[in-house]
Amino acid sequence: MKFWLLVSQIFLVLGFLILSVSPSLDDASLLQDNEFAEFEQFDSEDDSQEIGVGSQPPPLYNIITVDESEDDILVEDEDNEFEHFQDPEEFEGFTEDAPNPAQEQPKITITKVPIMMRARWEAYWAEGLLVLGLVAYAATFLIGRSKNTSIVAAFTHFHKPLLDDNFTLVGEEVGEPGVWRKEAEHCYTMWCSGRTCCEGMLLTLKLIKRQDLVHLAIGLVRLTVDTLIIRVELGKDDMDAFVTCVAVKKTAIKLQKEMADLSVFCGEKRPGDKCGLPESFSVLSEIGEATQAIFDQRVCAAIEKFGHLIDYIHISDQYSGPKQTEETSSTKLPECQRVLLMGVTLPCVVAGIDKGCEAVAPVLTLLFYMMEKLKRFRLSKEAATKSERNRQKVEEAFLRSTHAARQQLAAQRREDKRRVEKDRILAEDPEKQRRWERKEQKRQLKKKTPKMKQLKVKAL
Repeated sequence: MKFWLLVSQIFLVLGFLILSVSPSLDDASLLQDNEFAEFEQFDSEDDSQEIGVGSQPPPLYNIITVDESEDDILVEDEDNEFEHFQDPEEFEGFTEDAPNPAQEQPKITITKVPIMMRARWEAYWAEGLLVLGLVAYAATFLIGRSKNTSIVAAFTHFHKPLLDDNFTLVGEEVGEPGVWRKEAEHCYTMWCSGRTCCEGMLLTLKLIKRQDLVHLAIGLVRLTVDTLIIRVELGKDDMDAFVTCVAVKKTAIKLQKEMADLSVFCGEKRPGDKCGLPESFSVLSEIGEATQAIFDQRVCAAIEKFGHLIDYIHISDQYSGPKQTEETSSTKLPECQRVLLMGVTLPCVVAGIDKGCEAVAPVLTLLFYMMEKLKRFRLSKEAATKSERNRQKVEEAFLRSTHAARQQLAAQRREDKRRVEKDRILAEDPEKQRRWERKEQKRQLKKKTPKMKQLKVKAL
């Protein structure tokens, strides 16, 4: 039994020696095939010197010691780079502040939200309305502009021959007669000249704003119509000095409030039936003789027949436009013109484009007849004297109203002139400056002294 124990110990020692020598053999075989074998050989020799002969090789793995008395496992590693995490002094108080896993943690409740896999059109109703509004506005603009252009073309087609017969130049350009000037999508103008009894005539077509969707919506509540405004500029020899107006009652009230010449010279308003006109008209007149002469039986008959087309007829030698407000008032009389104004309604909405434009032809013929009559008519001596007196009164009243403003302007001019003179004297000589100051003091003293009248009494 002892023999076998001795043999086994010998075999164990031999095996241990073989295992300790085998790595050096493997290193020798690796050195033969490696280009840097000489450097590795030096390293291996240094390691062998450090270990020593007969010493055990360094451990190739971490040594784990198990303590059977405790359940915890301790891992010892000499080269462990996370060794400082296990140092209790690195984290002082950490274990005390750390939450106890034994305590119950708060529960987080997550609400389940349904996922919408497809789009709902109900969520885009605002965007849909906006798109529909833009499409409707664009369609209204195109259709309305086209209709207004058709009205202008139809008016030119029906009335261009009449205008060519009465005027030499119809339109702004000589090479293209009959061309309208486009002020806006709903406003067109045409200038005609080259005729006796006037210096020129301006035609203005103010149509409904069919290109504007908002204006069309307002038109459903407030009635709007297409209108033709005619302005005939007369010369000094083409009419006498008087102011008169025949208009629909509602328009007459508006014109008398807004127009400067009608509010000043035509203070009295009379019904139209007393002058042979329809009851729907009112008459504003400065001189009754001129009104009766211009609006004779022939003109009254035409107005009665085509009264639904005529809005107003305004004749004036003192036309200066609307009234001036207090903010825009000036110290000079406004420039006045001799004009014949007429407002005509185009029944294109009721009768259609072609019939509505064609219906205006008799009104244009009446306009030319009145122009010829104004050229031939002359006021009597009494009427002319009354007209001249009225204009002098208006001028005197205007001068009185602006007297304070003119005095202030004159004082300002004198003060500016005195300041300029003072600056000039100061720049020339101090002696002149003293003389000027003495003179100014005497002037101020004389100005403050009350005026007294001396009376000479002869001795008895």
